[in-house]
Amino acid sequence: MPKEQEQFRAAVDKMLEAVAFENWLRFYFITEMTEDGAAPDAEPRLFIIVPEKGMEKIAHDYPELLPLARELNNAEITFETSQMAVCGYIVQHIDGKYVPRDTAAGVMDSMTFQTQLQLFNTWVQLHEEQLEKDVIDFGTWLTLFGEWKATPAAENLAAKLALSGTASASTAEN
Repeated sequence: MPKEQEQFRAAVDKMLEAVAFENWLRFYFITEMTEDGAAPDAEPRLFIIVPEKGMEKIAHDYPELLPLARELNNAEITFETSQMAVCGYIVQHIDGKYVPRDTAAGVMDSMTFQTQLQLFNTWVQLHEEQLEKDVIDFGTWLTLFGEWKATPAAENLAAKLALSGTASASTAEN
């Protein structure tokens, strides 16, 4: 495999890992809070609150993802804050390391990344009940997702997603 393709695949994997990690944090560590003195019908706000032992485990097991965990921990979580945290992490820790500087956005817009992202989101939805039973280690999440992606049903879905995607793919994909 040419070097450019290897770099591209590594970037897709690292970016998907960041998205999956943020999703994992939200899945297990989200907490609803209402402000003291707020109206009884006020919407609760959502925060990611990772206990100290959880942060220590992340630091030990996933040191590359620790900056993302630190940014999100104790933060109010909205779609925008999650997206900004993940994109900021990608710019600071992936762009220039796994792909040439200033090319991460192109990878994120690629059909390959978008297909993998849709597969991941589908996997979470399909396995939500199983994932909710216990807190599952992030590495196990990635393993379970990888095993599911290798099933004929997931491979078929990936092919359908790729066919429904745009015809123009990143040149690094070719």
